[in-house]
Amino acid sequence: MLTFSTNPEVAEQQMNAIIFYLTAFGYIDGEFDFTEKTFVRIYIRQLVTARAKMAMPDADPKTRDEVVNKFTAHFHEVFEQIDHGVKGLFDEAVADGEDVEKFVYAKLKLRSYEIFQSFDRDNQNELLSTIDELIYADGSVHPSEKKFREEIEALLDKQVETLGDADIEVVPQKQVEITQPKAAPPVKRDDHPFFQKSEQHYSADPERIRQQVAADLDLMHRFVQQLQLQRTAGAGRLNGKQTVADFAGTEPFLDGHVYVHPAKPDRVYEITVLGDLHGCYSCLKGALLQADFFAKLEAWKLDTRKPEPKLVLLGDYIDRGMFSYNGVLRTVMQLYLAAPEHVFPLRGNHEYYIEYRGRIYGGVKPAEAINTLIGHIPGEVFQEYMQMFEQLPNMLFFDDLMFVHAGIPRDADIKARLKDMSSLNDPELRFQMLWSDPSTADHIPDDLQAQNARFPFGKRQFEAFMARLGCSMMVRGHEKIDAGFKTMYGDVASLLSLFSSGGADNFDLPADSSYRTVTPMAATIRLEGGTAQVTPWLIDYKRFNDPKRNRFFASPPEIEHKVG
Repeated sequence: MLTFSTNPEVAEQQMNAIIFYLTAFGYIDGEFDFTEKTFVRIYIRQLVTARAKMAMPDADPKTRDEVVNKFTAHFHEVFEQIDHGVKGLFDEAVADGEDVEKFVYAKLKLRSYEIFQSFDRDNQNELLSTIDELIYADGSVHPSEKKFREEIEALLDKQVETLGDADIEVVPQKQVEITQPKAAPPVKRDDHPFFQKSEQHYSADPERIRQQVAADLDLMHRFVQQLQLQRTAGAGRLNGKQTVADFAGTEPFLDGHVYVHPAKPDRVYEITVLGDLHGCYSCLKGALLQADFFAKLEAWKLDTRKPEPKLVLLGDYIDRGMFSYNGVLRTVMQLYLAAPEHVFPLRGNHEYYIEYRGRIYGGVKPAEAINTLIGHIPGEVFQEYMQMFEQLPNMLFFDDLMFVHAGIPRDADIKARLKDMSSLNDPELRFQMLWSDPSTADHIPDDLQAQNARFPFGKRQFEAFMARLGCSMMVRGHEKIDAGFKTMYGDVASLLSLFSSGGADNFDLPADSSYRTVTPMAATIRLEGGTAQVTPWLIDYKRFNDPKRNRFFASPPEIEHKVG
C-alpha cells in the first residue's frame, strides 16, 4: 500500500495526484467504464482507511469509521472533478493536422510523469502495481493501456540531463511581487466614444456586409503599415545582443517580431495586461474601462511625471466567443493605431491560418471565427487575415519582464537555434512559443516535448531560458485557467499565466462553452525603482453584457455563430 506524508497538505496533494493518475489510465483505452470507475472508488476508500489507521491507531472503530466516511466522500468528489477535467481536455485547441485524442494522450502522459516525479521509488513501484490492478479491472488489458504503462515505466528508468544551480547563471534582476487578486475595480464611466463605431454585428445582407468588410480591410492595412514603420526603425537592433540588459538606456523598438522596451530609471510605468480574450468583447471593454486606460493616457500626455500607461495583449483574440473579428480583433487593431507607442498586440496560436489548395483554414481546431463567416465573406478576405496574423509581434521584453502568448521553445531547438536575441525571430522558435505550457516537473525529456505542437517545459528549463535572456518574470496566456490567473516557479524567475475570457453567465459565449468555468482576470504591473508589483484583478464583464453599455446586445446577431 502507498505511504503518505505526515504533512496533511502534502498528503492531500498526493491523494489528488494518485486519483488523477488512476483516472488517466481509465481514459487511455478510450472509455473509462463503470468497472474501472468502481475500482477507483473502492481503491480510494482503501487508501483513506489505511491512512486513518496509521494516523489514529488508538481511535475507537466508530470514530475511525466516521473519519473514513468523511474523507472517502471528499476524495470521491475530487475524483468526479478530475474526471470532468480530463473530459474537458478533449475540448482543448490543437494545431491543424493533429488528432485531439493524441493530444489528450500526451497531456495525460505528461501529468502522469509529473506525478511520478513527486513520489519516491518505493511509492512509484506501488503506483505501477496499482495500475496493473486497474487495467485488469474490466477483465482484459487494452493495448493502449499496456503501451501507456510501459511508456511511463520507461520514463522513470530513463536518465535525463537535468540542470543544476551551477548550470544557470543568475543575473541581477528586479524584485517581483505578485499580490493576491483584487475585486473588480470600479468603472468610472460606462462607455467611451472609442468603442462606439466597432459595436456592430456583421450583416446578413450582402451589400451591407461588403461595406463592413471593406472597412475592416482598410483597418487591417493601416494596422500592418504602422507595424512596418516600427519594424523599419528597429531593424537589426537585436543582432549580437545576449540579454535584455544590453538595451539599457536605449529607446523602445520593434525588430522583426520582437518588441524591446527598456525602462527609464526615473519613470513609473503602469502596465495593463490582458490574456486570451477569445471573442469576449465584454471582457475587453470592461477591462479597459476598469483600468481607466484612456483617461490615464490623456493625463500622462499632459504630465509625463504621472505613471505612463501601457497595454499588453497576449493574443488569442478570436474563436470560442461570439465577437471575434468584429469585436475583439477590430478593437485591438484600433487601440494600437490610436496609441502605437503604448499598445502591444502580441500574437496567439489562434491567430494562425493556413492555405491549402487555394482555401484558407483555421490553424487551430475548432476555428469558430472563420467557420462562422465562410459563405458570407469572400475567401480573399481570410487570406488578408492570414497575412495580417503573420505580421503580429510574438513577444515583448519590457525592461526584464517577458510577455509572450505561451512559453519557451523546446530544449533541442533552444540549443540548436538560439545564438543571440535576434534568434528569437526564428520562425520555428516563434511558433513553439505560441504553443508550449509550463509543467510542475523540473525537466521534461525531449521525447515528451516532441509529441505535440502543444508541448510542456519544466521548471529548470524555464529558469535556464529566462536566465539566458536576463529576465525576471514571464507573463503568458494560452492556458485555460479556471481561477483566471496562476503563478508558478519563482526561485530564479516567476511565471504568471493570465486568462481574460470566460464567465459563468457571460453572454459573449455560447451556452455550452467550456469557458464558463473561468473567472476572467486582468493584471496591472507597476514598474518603479527596480521593482515590479503585479496585481491580478477581476474583469466586470457582466456590466457590459447590457445593451445600454454594449451595442452588440442591442439587437440579435444576423449571422449564426458556428461552434465547430
